[in-house]
Amino acid sequence: MKNIEINEIGTELGKSGKEYLMKKLESLRKFIDFDDKEVTTDIRISKETRSSRSGNIYKSEISIMTIGKKYGAKGEAEELYASIDAMKDAISKKISSHRGKKQSLFRKGGAKIKKMLKKDIKN
Repeated sequence: MKNIEINEIGTELGKSGKEYLMKKLESLRKFIDFDDKEVTTDIRISKETRSSRSGNIYKSEISIMTIGKKYGAKGEAEELYASIDAMKDAISKKISSHRGKKQSLFRKGGAKIKKMLKKDIKN
């Protein structure tokens, strides 16, 4: 995977954390070609401390920029891996939603063309 920048704020992922993150990003390959040099990905992992009683909150944010489209999502949880999972689920949902809309518009256009052709044949 090229053009992936990981920023750690207030925490350190370590080797196992980065491997886990890359494994989660690997599941997005069915939507986005991360090897394309036009695709850039920025990931921000941060840890915030609310108070001594509440504990820590981990935030994961991702921005994926492709040609003509930008996707972004956030994940928040009390555990690092849970926040990465939430972020991955959110970005997957956004990308697949956009993909579904795009296919739907394509199908509607095809249906209109088919309808016009049927009218021309009948006349």
